[in-house]
Amino acid sequence: MHNYIFIDQDLDELRKDIYGSKKRFYKRLDDQCRLYSMKQLPIEHPSESTTYFGLAIANLSLAFLLTRQKHYYEEAMRWIRCVINYEHWGNAHLVDVDLSAAWILFGLSLGYDWLKDEWNEEERVRIEQKIMLQARRMYQFKIETEGHGWSTNYWQNHNWINLTGLAAAGYSLSYLGEEPQDWTECAKKNFAIVFDSLADDGSDYEGVVYWRYGAMWLFVYAHLLKERENIDYFKKSSFLKNTFYYRLYQAAPNLEEQINFGDCHDRRSGHSTAIYYKVASEYKNGYAQYLGNLVVDKFLYREAMESGIKPGILPECFFELLFYNPDVAPKNFTDLPLVKYFSDMGLVVIRSSWDMDALHFSFKCGAPGGKKQWEKLWELKKNKNYDCFGLSHQHPDNNSFILHANGVFMAIDDGYNRTVKASDHNMILVDGEGFEDENQNNIFKNYLPHMIGNIEKFIESEDYVYIIGETSATYKKKFRMKQCKRHIFYSKQGYIIISDQITSEAEHDYSWIMHGDTYPEAVKQNYNNFTYQIQYKNGTGCMDVYQLASKPVMLKQSENIVRAVMTTQEPDKFRETKMKTISLSTKEKSKTVEFVNVLVPFPVNCRPKIEFIAINTKQFLGVHIKSERHENLFLISNGKIEKYYDQAIQAQTALLEYEQGNLKKVVKLKE
Repeated sequence: MHNYIFIDQDLDELRKDIYGSKKRFYKRLDDQCRLYSMKQLPIEHPSESTTYFGLAIANLSLAFLLTRQKHYYEEAMRWIRCVINYEHWGNAHLVDVDLSAAWILFGLSLGYDWLKDEWNEEERVRIEQKIMLQARRMYQFKIETEGHGWSTNYWQNHNWINLTGLAAAGYSLSYLGEEPQDWTECAKKNFAIVFDSLADDGSDYEGVVYWRYGAMWLFVYAHLLKERENIDYFKKSSFLKNTFYYRLYQAAPNLEEQINFGDCHDRRSGHSTAIYYKVASEYKNGYAQYLGNLVVDKFLYREAMESGIKPGILPECFFELLFYNPDVAPKNFTDLPLVKYFSDMGLVVIRSSWDMDALHFSFKCGAPGGKKQWEKLWELKKNKNYDCFGLSHQHPDNNSFILHANGVFMAIDDGYNRTVKASDHNMILVDGEGFEDENQNNIFKNYLPHMIGNIEKFIESEDYVYIIGETSATYKKKFRMKQCKRHIFYSKQGYIIISDQITSEAEHDYSWIMHGDTYPEAVKQNYNNFTYQIQYKNGTGCMDVYQLASKPVMLKQSENIVRAVMTTQEPDKFRETKMKTISLSTKEKSKTVEFVNVLVPFPVNCRPKIEFIAINTKQFLGVHIKSERHENLFLISNGKIEKYYDQAIQAQTALLEYEQGNLKKVVKLKE
C-alpha cells in the first residue's frame, strides 16, 4: 500500500472516520472544496499573493483520496494545471523564492504524492518537472543567501514556511535520487537550529496574527518530519508544547479577538485550528481541543469574513481533519491561572476571570524578539558573521500595555505597521519621540546588545500583581536617558495603577500617552487632588482615568492614523487603524518627572463605589484608595520614602493596607 506523505494514520480507518468521529471535519473540507469550484482561475499569474493555491490543491487532493469522488479529482486537476502553467510563482518581490512559491510548493507536493497514481506518464512527468524546477529555485536561493535574509532568519515566518515547502517537495520526489534529499537535509539542518532557538515559554514576538500564519508551519513541518523520518520535535521542543498558552493568554476575554502586540493586521485573524488540534492530539491537551472546537463552531466564518490575510483560516480544513483526535476530551479554562508571565518576551498577562466580559491587561517589556533570540542573534553574528536581525514585525513597545474590559478595548495598540515608532503605543515619549532608529520597518538591525527593555520585578500575591519595566536603553541616544521605569500595580479589586519614573542627563519635554477607540466623554480638572479625571465610554465598557504628575502638565487629544501596506505583492492593499490619543505632557523641560495614572474599567452604568484621592508631596506621589471592602495606600518615590506620617516605610514603593481605619500591613514593593 502507498505510504502517503503527511498522513500518519491508517487510510482505510480514516476513510471510515470521515463518516463517524471526523464527520464535521469532512463536511468542512467538502464546503471548502465547493468554494474552490466556484473560483475563476486566472490564466496569467495574478498581481497578488497566490498562497491560496497551495492549500486549495491539498484540500481537493485529500478529499479525493479519502472518498474517490471524481468531482474532487477534476477540481484538483483544474487548480494544478493552472498553477504549473505559471512560469514563475509570486509577484513583485522575491518571485519564486518566498511565501507564494513556498505555499504552492507545499500543497502541490502533497497533491502530487496523493494523486500521482491517477495520472498517465506524460501528466506525471510534467507536474514532477515543475515541482523540481521550483524547488531548485528555492534551494539555490537558500544556499546563496546564507547569513542574511530569510535563509537564516531562524525566528521569522518566511524561514519556516519556505523551508517547509522545500521539505515537502523533497519528500514527494525522494525516489528521484540525491537532489531531493539535499532539500530535505537542508530543511532538517535549518529546523534543528530553529527549534533549539525558539522561546521555551512559547512566546512569539511577531504577534498573534503572524503566530497563526507562521508558527502553524512549525507544527506542519514537525508533523511532516515525524511522519517521514520518525524524528519527533513534539517531544523535544518546549516551544511547541507551550506556545498554545501564549496564544490563549493573548486572546481577549471574548476569545474571538486577540491582543495585538507585534504585527496584527486586525483583531480577528488570530486563530489556527490546525495548531489547536495538533497541540490537543500530541499533548492530550484538552484546553487546545476546547478552543479548537469553539473556533470551528462559533468563530470560523466571522474570522474568515473580516480577515484580510490570505489564504485565511478556512483552508486549514485538511489539517483539521488529519490532526483532530476525538479521544482528547475538551476542557474549559476555568482552572488555569489568571496571571501569566512569559519571561522570554517580557510579557505579563492579567485577567480578572475567564468570563467573556472580564478585564484583560497585557504589559510588555523585553529584548527585541525575546531574550533567547536576542542572545542567539549575537552568537550567530560573532561566530558566523550572520546578520539574522530580521525583526521587521517587532514593534518599539517596551513598557506598553493593552487593556480590554467589559467586552471592548479601552487601551489599544497600532496592531500593524511598517514604519514603527513609540508614539503608536501606550508609553512615554521624550520630546515627542521614542526609540533609536524608529520610523522604519526594522528599527533593531543596528541596535547593540544592551539596548533592550527588561522586566526588573514581577510579583503576584493573593491580592495584587506588581511589575517594574525598565527601558531607558532603547530610547534615542541623543536623549541621554538614565531611567525610564514603569511600575504596574494591579489590584485584584479591579483597578490598575501605572506609575512612571523618568530621568535624563538633559532637559526634555515628557509625555504620557494612551490610545483608544474613542475620545474621552468628559475631562475634569483638579479632581480629588488629581490633575485630571478622564471618563471614557465605548459601547458596553467605560473607564475612568485619574492622572497625576510631579511637574505641571497639560492634557491634549488628537487622532493618530496608522496606515500600512499588508504585502509588497499587493501594494494597493492596506490596513488602517484610527487611534484616539490622549497625551499628558509636561509644560516645561526638565531632567526628571513622575507620572501616576489610575485606570478603572467598569460596565456601562455600573461605576464602582470606590474613591481615589491623589497624594502629592515633594518626596513622593501616591494614591489613596477607599471602598466599602478595603482601604489601601499606594506610595512611590524616585528616592526612598522614609515614613508616611508616623509610620516608617523605608522603601521606594510601598502598599499600606488598612482594616477598619487601622493600618494592617506595610508591603515594601520595592526597597
